[in-house]
Amino acid sequence: MLQRGRVVDSLEFARSRDAVSGRLDLAGLQRLAGLLADASGSLDYEVRGEFDGAKAFLSVRLDGELPLTCQRCLSPLRLAVNLRKRLMLVAPGAPWPEDDQAGGLEDERCDAIEGSQALDLDRMLEEEILLGLPISPRHESCEPPAAMVSRAPSPFAELSRLKCN
Repeated sequence: MLQRGRVVDSLEFARSRDAVSGRLDLAGLQRLAGLLADASGSLDYEVRGEFDGAKAFLSVRLDGELPLTCQRCLSPLRLAVNLRKRLMLVAPGAPWPEDDQAGGLEDERCDAIEGSQALDLDRMLEEEILLGLPISPRHESCEPPAAMVSRAPSPFAELSRLKCN
């Protein structure tokens, strides 16, 4: 395995069926930082290389919690992360899989990414976290903040009454 820190030659990593695991500090994830309520904490990860005939894969596992803000009540929200992903590596310059093939757009079992001699695992893991986040994270059940709930009659109620006359 050609590894410097958390940078690997992805195709060689998969061919040799290597594995790497550890903790991913949230404070080091710059693209994710703007979405977090605070950047303390970490996620456990494991990346395993797989080689199946002529195809190379990375099997990715991420576990932990992300400290987010509920978009409805604006209070803290702990979002559980239990990500399992299989990524098919496509050699640079090789044709991408067709939609109905393994790694194609219709394949829900794995996604295709370009293989790299210097794949930064932290950036790849951050990308998978971002892709797995809900568009609007919310608690199962909560109320909007009291300051946002208006007790005054709606100005549109008056317009509705005028329209009926």
